[in-house]
Amino acid sequence: MTSAREDIATEQKIVVFFDVCSSTKILEDLLSTGNIRAYRNMLIHLKKFLQESTADADMEIYKFLGDGWVLFFPIHISGRRLTKMLTELSCFFQRYLEGKISPLLQNRPDVLGLTFGVDLGPVVRIVMLNRPEYIGRPLNVAARLQGAIKDRDKKPAYKVLFTKHSFRHLDLDSNDAKLVTRSLRNIFGGERYECMKLTLRIPAACRGSTRSRHK
Repeated sequence: MTSAREDIATEQKIVVFFDVCSSTKILEDLLSTGNIRAYRNMLIHLKKFLQESTADADMEIYKFLGDGWVLFFPIHISGRRLTKMLTELSCFFQRYLEGKISPLLQNRPDVLGLTFGVDLGPVVRIVMLNRPEYIGRPLNVAARLQGAIKDRDKKPAYKVLFTKHSFRHLDLDSNDAKLVTRSLRNIFGGERYECMKLTLRIPAACRGSTRSRHK
């Protein structure tokens, strides 16, 4: 329970929820061949990449959720800076995937990569079990957007679904994105939710070598 003396604060955040595509299939495949350590190492390297990117990207790592993360960015960050960070993250992951994970898979899933959901707005900071936690609609919407990318999309990897107001706030170019409608579970007004879908431009060089700042 939260003590009455503990602070409760509302903060404006840009919320990014991202997840590893086909994580269950990858995990089960690696488990079946005794290569589960490779999956653990993948998560550790992703964590290290995020930790080393916090200062450059003005980013806060809020929570790890088994195969994905919730990231916070300040409300003043530019769309260009945000998408640059997501592209660099995607590039790092793709290199690691191709170099360290794919060679170990017996049955490579059709969909591999990362998917992202983005919203912005007020989140409420509370303390639970002596740790800061956040609640609020932007967290729920970002998670639902990430989960909805695969709907009617056979190649969802490295794509981002933005709420329309977050897309406008970030001043992103509408010519680079597509207006789509998705169904968001357990979101008020989410039956036919209009959002903006952006495909990150992953350089071809990211699809080969595993060389990076993390070795």
